[in-house]
Formats: sequence, structure tokens, C-alpha cells
Amino acid sequence: MGVASSSMCRSCWRCKRRHQQLSKYLSPRQVQLIQCTWSLLKADLSTLGLTVFLHFFDKEPELKMLFPKMIRMNESNQLEWEVDKDMLQKHALTVMEGLGAAVETLQDSQLLNAVLIALGQTHDKRNIKPWMLTRMWPSLSVGLEAVLADHYTREVSEAWKKLYSYICLQMRTGMQNPDLCVDIDDGMSS
Repeated sequence: MGVASSSMCRSCWRCKRRHQQLSKYLSPRQVQLIQCTWSLLKADLSTLGLTVFLHFFDKEPELKMLFPKMIRMNESNQLEWEVDKDMLQKHALTVMEGLGAAVETLQDSQLLNAVLIALGQTHDKRNIKPWMLTRMWPSLSVGLEAVLADHYTREVSEAWKKLYSYICLQMRTGMQNPDLCVDIDDGMSS
């Protein structure tokens, strides 16, 4: 992290991103649906995370290479497409806990934005591109449906999809501004 480039119009960026309110994307009803369903999901984050990532790797096998700690190398030092299940489980749980942190800060857009922007910067360092984030939604939807079962209604699905789109938007900001200084303690960027 560092100081933003002087060529960037910092005040424009702040107006468009840092102060962007989640309430412009989600209605109070959608926030309520997300928080209520999260209370069901958090009881089984391991299953949710594993379901999401197994589906993701099944549907997007070429993106496995972005997860070097989970992909095994064979004796010839060639990439194998099999996934290390223990590492996958750990990563999946970490991602789901991060999603939970986002859900728990839905009432504080500044803090949520700062965390998501910083997360985008971290992903940029790992060569993750913004377009790759959107490819995770179908797998997240499959995982949500698997764990929530009958609670995963069309209305709940739409709320989660809007939240995920917002998460991607803020992470994209971090990916496109990798040197932007983000202060997570007070939710401010400079």
C-alpha cells in the first residue's frame, strides 16, 4: 500500500467509491434477508465454503492455477489439476469468514468499502483480475442454495447477488488502485 498517484483525481475517486453507500445497491429488506440467512449459514461455513470452491474449480478449471497452495505438483514438477483438500478447506473457510465479516458490517459502508478495497489490493498482488471475481458468483449461488435449501428463495438469491456485485465493485477499485492507502481502522482512504 502507499500513497495514491498524484495523477489520479483523488476527490473524484473518493466521491465515487469511498463514500459509495451500500444502501444504493441493497434495500433494507435485502439487507435483512442477507443477515437472516447469514445466521443460518454461519453454522456450517465449512460446508458452504467447500461446496463453493469445489463447484468453482469444476466449472472454472483453468482458474485453479491462481491457487498455487492448493494445486499439487507431480514428480516432474508439472501442475496437476487435483486439489489439496486440506488447503482447499482452510482457504474456503477463510473466504467464508471474510464474507461473514462483510455481512456483519453492512450497516457501515465506509468500513465495508475500506476492507473490500484492501482485499482487492491483496488480490491484485496475486494477479487476480477483476473479471475473475464475477466468475465466482455462480458457485457462491450453488453453495448458498445447498446450505440454505428451502430458505434460498428467489428474493434471497437476488439480495445475495446484489451484495456480491457490490463486493466485486469495491474489490475492483482496490485492484485498479493497488497503491491507494487504505486505513481500515476508520474506513478512510487517502
